[in-house]
Amino acid sequence: MKFFFFIFFLACNFLLCQTIPNEFKEFHKRKLLIDSGKNWDQNSIFGPPRIINSKSKSDSLIINSRFGIQAFNKARSLYGYGHFTYKDNFHGYLYSRVVNYPDLFERYSGIPRDISRYGFTSGENDQSGICFENDWLIFQFGRGRESWGAGNDIQLGLSENSNSYDYGMLDLDFKNLRVRYFNGYLETDTLFVNRYITGRGIEWNNKKNFLLGLSEVVIYSGKNRVIDFSYLNPISTHLEIELNDKQNDLGTDSGNGIWQLSMDYLFRRSLKFSFNYLIDEFVLDKVQKDANKNSEGGFSFKILYSSNILSEHNLLNIYFSTIKIGTNTFRHEDGKNNFVAREEPLGWSHGSDGRESKFGLNLYSDSINMLVSGNLGKRDLGINSITENSYSPYIDYSSAVFPSGDFRKILFAQIGIQWWYKPYLSFLIKFDHEKVEKHDNQSKLEAGFDIYFPLHTKI
Repeated sequence: MKFFFFIFFLACNFLLCQTIPNEFKEFHKRKLLIDSGKNWDQNSIFGPPRIINSKSKSDSLIINSRFGIQAFNKARSLYGYGHFTYKDNFHGYLYSRVVNYPDLFERYSGIPRDISRYGFTSGENDQSGICFENDWLIFQFGRGRESWGAGNDIQLGLSENSNSYDYGMLDLDFKNLRVRYFNGYLETDTLFVNRYITGRGIEWNNKKNFLLGLSEVVIYSGKNRVIDFSYLNPISTHLEIELNDKQNDLGTDSGNGIWQLSMDYLFRRSLKFSFNYLIDEFVLDKVQKDANKNSEGGFSFKILYSSNILSEHNLLNIYFSTIKIGTNTFRHEDGKNNFVAREEPLGWSHGSDGRESKFGLNLYSDSINMLVSGNLGKRDLGINSITENSYSPYIDYSSAVFPSGDFRKILFAQIGIQWWYKPYLSFLIKFDHEKVEKHDNQSKLEAGFDIYFPLHTKI
């Protein structure tokens, strides 16, 4: 009876999103290698990095799990992770955390409680889901996040740093051609307005040095609105659905769509160019142009040089990146359709109405298991970013000064070191400094550790 209860527990809880938790060493290493062009066949505009499943040809249920503690400054987190594989194609996992100070953790949206248990006040599943996967198909349902765009850390509309949400995803891989579709639920507010997200995209990868992708992402909402079957069609488009009144909640303000063109190019195996161009609102009609309505959007660019220094076990990346996102980008005339989830941006962490340029480096040593990263740059943030008044609609779409208002001019520098002393024990130190014009300087130092206990089982 205990055995069958255990199997039932796994089936209900160890569910899959198939992405690697952001805190894991495997996540950082995969990003560095892909950004360096080392594993170009794994490069995709559809991120974040996913687990690579080995072909065991076993009929056993293979379970890999870990239970750990993460601590930095006064923040504490207990986490559990489990991943199972059955007959190579059926997968699942669960990544859960309980924390003491929810505001101190990135990508955390659990609600703090009035009471604490052993000092912990909140808990949530960051990732969970079930998945069927083979050489050409991924079909999954669960909780996680999508990160769409070329070049690591310069995503615009959907980012690996957003709060998680529940969604179903279909991915088809035809060697050089890949398509992906997802449809999910974001949240419901106190007025019973339900918010949904859907996206579809296509990419072409020559598996050598060139990647090109085109995508569309839509957020739609409505009071007591159920999931819209018109958006369940993966081969469709927001414009055709909305302009022809095919949605279950009629009206031109029922959805907010963005379109993105992405490109990755590797030059002579060491120099990589990444580019994303995003359009939020099309201005095509003469009456709109005469009214001084402006097409909003954004772009990002990154040039990166990679090299193995001293030995093949040391990887150095040096890069320059720039991001610009318009004042009204990601906002909508119905503020419930803004690109946010639980008041946090779904894309660029600073929201919108801003620009940023920075130089940086990443140095990873496989021999001593250490990652050193640092960057410095300049950031301008306007007063109408969706990080502020996240569910407010845009005021107007007329051309205006960018960034808006009395915008903040910020000079920043960051440095971080993470050392995996043992596979299951790592130490982290991170220093952030910001100099804001007309304001006091801000500095933050974080130091902590991550320790876990692995468990590998075959049933």
